[in-house]
Amino acid sequence: MSKIKLLAQTDRTVTLRRADFETLLDAAEDKVDLTVVESHRAYEKRVGWNVARRNYLTRDEAERALAGESLVRIWREKRGMTQRALAEAARVSPAYLAEIEAGKKPGSKEAVQRLAQVLEVPMENLMDGTPPISAATLQPVTRSDKAAARLAKLAEAGGDEQQLADEARLIVAEWIEIADRDGVRHQIKAAIWALRNATTALSTEWARRSIEQDRIHDTGAARRLRNVSRALEAAIDALTAESRSL
Repeated sequence: MSKIKLLAQTDRTVTLRRADFETLLDAAEDKVDLTVVESHRAYEKRVGWNVARRNYLTRDEAERALAGESLVRIWREKRGMTQRALAEAARVSPAYLAEIEAGKKPGSKEAVQRLAQVLEVPMENLMDGTPPISAATLQPVTRSDKAAARLAKLAEAGGDEQQLADEARLIVAEWIEIADRDGVRHQIKAAIWALRNATTALSTEWARRSIEQDRIHDTGAARRLRNVSRALEAAIDALTAESRSL
């Protein structure tokens, strides 16, 4: 930055040339941008890319939001939930949710709060307009992400398909106990489905990595990765069955 020249100065004011003032503004904006980028990188390092991307809008999703599509609908689809499942979990009528997603109604503050709780996003992420991507909008690891990581850790440690299925059922049992205690049993199906989607993403990633190892002829690594993916698939099947039994 070139040296800023003061034109005048008092105890309370400083007078600059307009060009110098605009240079200072640009520098401040650059620093804010760098801070945001650093926040994103730290967040991704802390939670892992697979988790982080579930809490970002992709380019296509952001373009849909900019084109005026409902953010509630975008986040619902990102979470892999049907309209009926979200409505049931958030205790709003399917017709009311359909009107919110169609832009016919803005949704009451209470309704949007409940939708945000189920979707595990800040309330402002569901408001009209695309929220700025900043450190304030970065989400902690969600309940489903924590549970998916728990399943993945067991699979990586050599857990077989039966162990993964049992662990998935144990997670659901723990959630039901908490939900009954807190009076939110209606949210269980949505939570299980979110966990199923998060686990599916992890299983797909390990399957992709196994293919890469096959290509470089590391058959041992490929076999281990496929075993992890298969174990996670057993957990996914168990979660599907648990959801259907509720």
